[in-house]
Amino acid sequence: MMKLLYVISFLLSTTINCFAQKLDVKTYSLEQALAANSDTIYALDLSHLKLDTVPAEIAKFTRLNYLDLSKNKLSKLPDFLADLEYLKTVNISKNKFDVFPLVLTRIDSLTVLLANRNQFDRLPESIGYCKNLEVVDFWETPIMSIPESFYALPKLKTIDLQGIKYSPTFHKKLKERLPNVEIKLDPPCDCME
Repeated sequence: MMKLLYVISFLLSTTINCFAQKLDVKTYSLEQALAANSDTIYALDLSHLKLDTVPAEIAKFTRLNYLDLSKNKLSKLPDFLADLEYLKTVNISKNKFDVFPLVLTRIDSLTVLLANRNQFDRLPESIGYCKNLEVVDFWETPIMSIPESFYALPKLKTIDLQGIKYSPTFHKKLKERLPNVEIKLDPPCDCME
């Protein structure tokens, strides 16, 4: 099982890096970004740094499109992220979030949200404000409640809820409410209704 998780994690990180490369955008570390002109920074990789807070210096990268904060110790996100008007992809996977970070619902440009392997079990009703959201990854994040506003996201294409046990009723409701969305789920179980 651990080997499979490693392979999936590797593939996901490779896909994310390919996404940044496909856009022909250099992904910077924080040190590299701080040494460069802030207007030229479009992608930041702050993964695997054991961060428990997001560095305030990120606020000056106003053209940021891609922010990888995965595999840290974060439990909160700063409000200034909502001011990054070009931010399209945010990766907060494998952190310590036990409550969905509400600031994400104020990022109008957000199209890809990778939030797998966290601890929050509910999405806020304000997720409906993410009108440009296309891809959502909650793999192994124990989401037990999805608000009505989520079903109304107009551009949603893919949602990953694998690694979470849901009832056949939940599966059916999700597929009926999101008929044009690719939904990744584990097989249903009788564990919750």
